[in-house]
Amino acid sequence: MTADAKGGAKALKVLFVEDLPTDAELAERTLRRGGFEIESRRVDTADAFVAALGKIVPDIVISDYSMPAFDGMSALRIARAMDPSLPFIILTGSMNEETAVECMKAGASDYVIKEHMMRLPFAVREAIERQERMIQSADASQKLRESEERYRALFEDSHAVMLILDPEDASVVEANQTACDFYGWRKEALLGMKMTDFILLGEGELKRNIARVIGGKSHRFMLRHRKADGTIVDVEVYAGPVPLGGKTQLFSIIHDVSAKVAAERERDELASRLDHYLSTSPTVTYSLRIKDGKAQWQWVSENIRALLGFSLEEALEPEWWLRNVHSLDRMRALSGISKLASKGAFGQEYRFHRKDREPVWLRDEMRLVQSERGETEVVGTLTDISARKKVESELSLKSLALEAAANAIVITDREGTIQWVNDAFRRLTGYSRDEATGTNPRVLKSGAHGPDFYRALWDSILSGRVWQGEIVNKRKGGELYTEEMTITPVLDDSRIVKGFIAIKSDVTDSKLSRERIEASLAEKEILLREIHHRINNNMQLITSLLSLSSRRISDASLRDLLEGISRRIVSMALVHEQFYDSPDMAKIDFATYLRHLADGIGGDLGRASGKVSIVADRDAVLLSLEQAIPAGLAADELMTNALKHAYPAATPPGEVRMSLRRVGGDIELSVRDRGIGLPAAFAADEAESLGMILIHTLAEQLRGSIDFRSHGGTEAILRFPAT
Repeated sequence: MTADAKGGAKALKVLFVEDLPTDAELAERTLRRGGFEIESRRVDTADAFVAALGKIVPDIVISDYSMPAFDGMSALRIARAMDPSLPFIILTGSMNEETAVECMKAGASDYVIKEHMMRLPFAVREAIERQERMIQSADASQKLRESEERYRALFEDSHAVMLILDPEDASVVEANQTACDFYGWRKEALLGMKMTDFILLGEGELKRNIARVIGGKSHRFMLRHRKADGTIVDVEVYAGPVPLGGKTQLFSIIHDVSAKVAAERERDELASRLDHYLSTSPTVTYSLRIKDGKAQWQWVSENIRALLGFSLEEALEPEWWLRNVHSLDRMRALSGISKLASKGAFGQEYRFHRKDREPVWLRDEMRLVQSERGETEVVGTLTDISARKKVESELSLKSLALEAAANAIVITDREGTIQWVNDAFRRLTGYSRDEATGTNPRVLKSGAHGPDFYRALWDSILSGRVWQGEIVNKRKGGELYTEEMTITPVLDDSRIVKGFIAIKSDVTDSKLSRERIEASLAEKEILLREIHHRINNNMQLITSLLSLSSRRISDASLRDLLEGISRRIVSMALVHEQFYDSPDMAKIDFATYLRHLADGIGGDLGRASGKVSIVADRDAVLLSLEQAIPAGLAADELMTNALKHAYPAATPPGEVRMSLRRVGGDIELSVRDRGIGLPAAFAADEAESLGMILIHTLAEQLRGSIDFRSHGGTEAILRFPAT
């Protein structure tokens, strides 16, 4: 509190320069606890600060050192220019010795670190008492002269353009040297000039602006000024009334913002072009954030409607992306998130349902970036590749048909030079594709046929006719064999022969054919085992990489998501490991698989904590790879959910019982616990967690169903047809 004219106490008028209301409120409460009765006002911009200084005439200014749109040092300079004796305290979150010295040299009364807020009442009281002692130590007129001298020194020596203007006739009363240098006029010429001589503003609008400044309604203006050489510049003007020479004058600080305005104009033009590009591009741009294990879209370009039929509002709804990813591609698309986390950038292709439920193929290019707030976001693009996929599918189908054909196929040009052969050609002749390409079929000649035979053959096919017959050829190793061959000429639109397609089949000996088939099957079985083995090894490598990556991620939800993905990959790797060890490459004993899976999950989540034991009742059930993968993933999800949620910390230990049996023509997998049970309002079909979505998706893939029961615990029953 301060003393009024009658010696009584009056409220202390405090002007807070602070962008955070909570910090200003904390300082105000601290002052009240320190015995002050206060009236306060908070500002956070230069415009509002200048206005408040002239309107409320504060007893003290308490300013934050650093703010987004303003700063304490700028506020201090303005305050000292308008009232050199006004107490001014810097309030900051942290301050080193050099910054503190800078503040005090600039004229701050004191500084207080926010962590030591209890010191604020003492600093305020000291600053006010110092001001009162200064007022009492000198004659008022002397103080005024000193103030004017300090102000004039600040005015003249400032590197900012400063003008003092007479509001009555809009003329220049005073200008510092920086202003003369900026405008290009000598001081004698600049003094007495009308503002309309260099401000590109009508006289009426100029008078209204002056009235707004005098009335405290506005203090910041964006204007265009003319220099002495005719150059037009964009300026930012801060103006406020000040008492000088017994009358009110306008004190103006002018900043050249031409470069800033030009940059903003260029930015706006670029933004406009970018908006146009994004709205017309065939590629949708988006950003999303992973929160609580869910992908929440933050922004999407407007052309989402043209590509997929959804509005912007629909595309930003929770779970929109996950709901519309094709069920057969959903797991693969989700796995892309884990790959993105480890690589920083990842691209994948999957099917996606348009709003009309028509599926389209999308190419999704994703990249991890850091937002301005330091948060991790995913930015990406979606491109419709349906047309490309259709062409690829057709080409792949034709290529697979040719490659998978049992007969050897040879494609040559008109001269007979081999352009392409399938793998059956290698098996038939011993020549690989690389060896055969660029050569002539005459490398197979055995000498069993004379020149007349080949002359007749060439006469037939060059005339456009199909040739069919048997021919004895010689393999790469020198062995003779008999093949049945059909040569079909390839004609262009003008019916000119451009090349030939030959289809060959070995008819030497059916026994040799059977032996080759058996050898081929054995080779494929070895290859298939090797494939299972390598897939298992690669999946183990992936889980190791995910584990290493999760250790470097501070976001707990993202780390849990990676650990969940790693666990699911392990369950799939276990299937491939069992196929590798199984004598039957078609099916595995799923009961054995569940035993290994339960041992792994129980060790990680149950027995490791001493809370849960797993009891397994299993019938012998054989499953193919197509059923074992989704069934194994479903078992993993159900057992993990039971181990995580059935027995909270406050409950006694319990068990999780798993059973596998045949029921008629179906297979039934049950996971049961005696824990706390499901919530009363639980609806499996409406659950939106990733685990529940995966369980339902896997049940659909198995053409089965999933049922949840809650009586004395929870039982999940997955039933699907045996094949």
